[in-house]
Amino acid sequence: MIRVVGAAIVRHGCVLAARRSYPAAEAGRWEFPGGKVDDGETPADALVREIGEELGCAIRVDRWLPDAVRGIDRGRELELRVAVCSLTDGEPSGIEHDALRWLAPEELDDVDWLEPDRPFLPGLREMLLDGEPLPGGNVGGAVRIGATVRRPTGPWTPAVHALLSHLAKTNLSAVPRVHGIDARGREILDYLPGQVIDVDADVLTDAQLAALGRWLRALHEASAGFDHPGPWRFFGVDAPSLITHNDVAPYNVAFAGDEVAGVFDWDLAGPSTPVHDLGHTAWTAIPFFRPIPEAEAARRLGTFADAYGTDPLTVLDAVRPRVQLAIDGIREAVRRGDEGMANLAATGEPERTERALAGFLARQPSLRARLIVGGSSSSATPQ
Repeated sequence: MIRVVGAAIVRHGCVLAARRSYPAAEAGRWEFPGGKVDDGETPADALVREIGEELGCAIRVDRWLPDAVRGIDRGRELELRVAVCSLTDGEPSGIEHDALRWLAPEELDDVDWLEPDRPFLPGLREMLLDGEPLPGGNVGGAVRIGATVRRPTGPWTPAVHALLSHLAKTNLSAVPRVHGIDARGREILDYLPGQVIDVDADVLTDAQLAALGRWLRALHEASAGFDHPGPWRFFGVDAPSLITHNDVAPYNVAFAGDEVAGVFDWDLAGPSTPVHDLGHTAWTAIPFFRPIPEAEAARRLGTFADAYGTDPLTVLDAVRPRVQLAIDGIREAVRRGDEGMANLAATGEPERTERALAGFLARQPSLRARLIVGGSSSSATPQ
């Protein structure tokens, strides 16, 4: 019996398919790359060797898909096994195939697979739908699959998708497009590449702060005139004046250098005010949730406020009510049974934020006095 092994090489929730160029009967059809197990080789060793020869890259065999396919090839009994593998070095190239494609779970049926490979597709499809968990995000559940992100939905999802569709028409940059709902009932959005700054350990550059202020202003202008009855997940404010993101913070922003490349996690979008948005972004991005030198905090606040086009004092005074709204909202959402907010509570919220707010309030009078002495420009104060 001839033993044959194939590699289901998985990256970012997609699997690599290779198109045969020979023999003539199989040319143009797709397979999991691999080959025969030589005498004295283990299946894993054979697969690593074959992929190096066929694709010019190195892999690690993670696990074997269940079962094997048996058949007859030119009068000889054949057994095919397929392993889930990860790339460890190099980029696959079509040394022995005329085309390669990374396929998301919804794309597995887009190519004409060789018959021996087809029985492995259903199990592989389910595994690919697990995706690649994305780091961060205590509310939870986001995974990457190819160029998309899959996230849990809720009653608020239709309203959020309506907002994103509206923003797409305004050509606002850094906003994910909506691609529907997947087989597990999750929303499908663009994956937005870039660097996410960990402000627990670092700070945004002045240029990044300014870019964030400009982008937030552009968001508020693009949202003007949009309305939707909801329901929305955001816990709301008195007298809202527009629909906005409500969580524009470094952990939800990807930068390309100093420019805003992507803003994600729109599930808290809902009726609010520009000043509440500014207060929350300042809390997380100056940042005010942890102590930094007073002169530095005042200067950074001025950079952010000037880029948006408003008075730094207006932003400073917006911090306390917005943070208190978040504290109260988390508790109310947990009481209502919001699973994502329950996940957040399990990390120590909102008590951790309450402690940070108390520290900010102790620093605020001195910071306010410094801003007054230094002078603060007043232009286009948000409402």
